[in-house]
Amino acid sequence: MEIAGINFSISCRDLTILQDYDPAYKSFLKTERDTAAIDINIDLNLNNIPETKRLTKIFDSGQSWSLFLNNDDYFLVLNPPAFNKQPIWIARFNRDITKVTVYCSKMLINKNEGNTVSNPVSYPLDQLLLMYVLTQNQGAIFHAAGIGINNKGYIFAGRSGAGKSTLSRQFAAKKYPVLLSDDRVVIRKIDKAFMTFGTPWPGEEGIAINKSVPLSGIFFISHGSDNKIKEIDKKEALERLLPVTSIPWYDQEIMTKILNFCEDVISNIPAYKLHFKPDFEVVDVLEKFATA
Repeated sequence: MEIAGINFSISCRDLTILQDYDPAYKSFLKTERDTAAIDINIDLNLNNIPETKRLTKIFDSGQSWSLFLNNDDYFLVLNPPAFNKQPIWIARFNRDITKVTVYCSKMLINKNEGNTVSNPVSYPLDQLLLMYVLTQNQGAIFHAAGIGINNKGYIFAGRSGAGKSTLSRQFAAKKYPVLLSDDRVVIRKIDKAFMTFGTPWPGEEGIAINKSVPLSGIFFISHGSDNKIKEIDKKEALERLLPVTSIPWYDQEIMTKILNFCEDVISNIPAYKLHFKPDFEVVDVLEKFATA
């Protein structure tokens, strides 16, 4: 599986892995790796799940997962309340994220499916691992739609309800060829150039494509009575970017790296406010903007 140029190679010694991915992952699943991709090896272990009681808990989502730290090793635990404190899996990885071991509980073994193991490397595990991998490779995940316009990449950032899916819907209706995502994108700095990538975690429109485009601009969006674009200064842009960035505030070392990356992005990529009406006119406005 490849996301944003990061290749996740998943293996299991004991059982065949059941590939039961959501359809949004279709373009991210590959049988051959990209030679330029960064490799992350993930081993599915069916032996005893590690005990975490004596480890230091550094984060608890309050819903389904929590994160522990022991020296330089992280232990990411998926433990939904409905499962009576029995973890479904525990992923162990170090700060370099060169190798990951996922300890799978018996709940993931499917005896009725030819004695297979369900693949745990999907949401939320893949997104959390990617967040850590990107910090080592000049990148981050953002809550934004991603669209390519006239060979230029733009992201349209905003919290839930800001209009990411609405805007994407207007471009999709015009059959735009480069729609990366309607909810989450990755930005990476590769060879001194900023690129934006689609991810397999879509919003309401279900747009999730494994493509990348050179990043040319960042729009912070909101619904309005007409279509207006206004460039903003770097201070305001950074203040608006941080709330839509996936940042582990509980992990100071990783947090600092992502904050530095966000500053680098804003220092090099122009940012704008976009107020838009939910109709086709905004597509024409943005096309003219990208051409100018």
